Amino acid sequence: MREVIVATDSGANLPRPLAQQWGIEVIPLWIQMNDESYRDGVDIQPLEFFQRLKERVRRLHTSQPSLGEFLEFYRRLQEKARSVVSIHVTSRYSGVFQAARAAAAELAPYPIEVVDSGTIAMAQGFVVLAAARAAAGASLAEVVERARSVIPKVDLVAALETLEYAVRGGRLAWAARMVGGLLQVKPLVRVRDNDVSLFGQARSRAKAIRQLLDTLAQRVGDASVHIAILHTGAVEEAQRLKEEILARFRCVEVYIEPVTPVLGVHAGPGALGLAYYVE
Repeated sequence: MREVIVATDSGANLPRPLAQQWGIEVIPLWIQMNDESYRDGVDIQPLEFFQRLKERVRRLHTSQPSLGEFLEFYRRLQEKARSVVSIHVTSRYSGVFQAARAAAAELAPYPIEVVDSGTIAMAQGFVVLAAARAAAGASLAEVVERARSVIPKVDLVAALETLEYAVRGGRLAWAARMVGGLLQVKPLVRVRDNDVSLFGQARSRAKAIRQLLDTLAQRVGDASVHIAILHTGAVEEAQRLKEEILARFRCVEVYIEPVTPVLGVHAGPGALGLAYYVE
């Protein structure tokens, strides 16, 4: 029986070997594609998803696990640990955090601390990892404090091929009027502090990737950095980006990971992103 177990949702985009190494439990989010429903990362994997995204998709949206799913998830964790720290995707753009809190309240007095990461993908994943690494020998309060200490540090920037998917998914609905004007440019998006915003644009893909690296350099400098390179099918570009990052920055850890399908719904094909934080 462990003292504290760390849990999250599939929106954290954690590499499976890392989740297994640190004993992190993951509840899958849901994707509805046409007339079928899929558990993110369970019933459908990134490469299959991005291939299908190129085909004609009439209906595409995401949803959080139900209250019943969360209750089942947490009851299973009760058999493994005396307490749970459950870290989830930004509450501003998803109901996951609220569903987790409702389930935690139903299972009181069993201690479940639900934490809003304020972000997505491996920016969220780094918060989860920091908590899981602290959980070995730490108390519930100490693990929660570690997670909350990392949240203000994590950042996520991405170059999208188009705003179409983010607008369609409601994550940048306010930008709908801009889509026509951005057809010939690559939008640059930032996720931080429970917000998704445009922070720039580039006339070509090469310039967009260069802006990602310049942004990273401005915010990281010579400090040691934890970083994940995320992509929606751009495997070779992601590898080249990793090589340049390793050559330019003081990296504590670097991962390349395809964007999990539940996030790929909003990013669309051909996106590249950097999730990172400085110690």
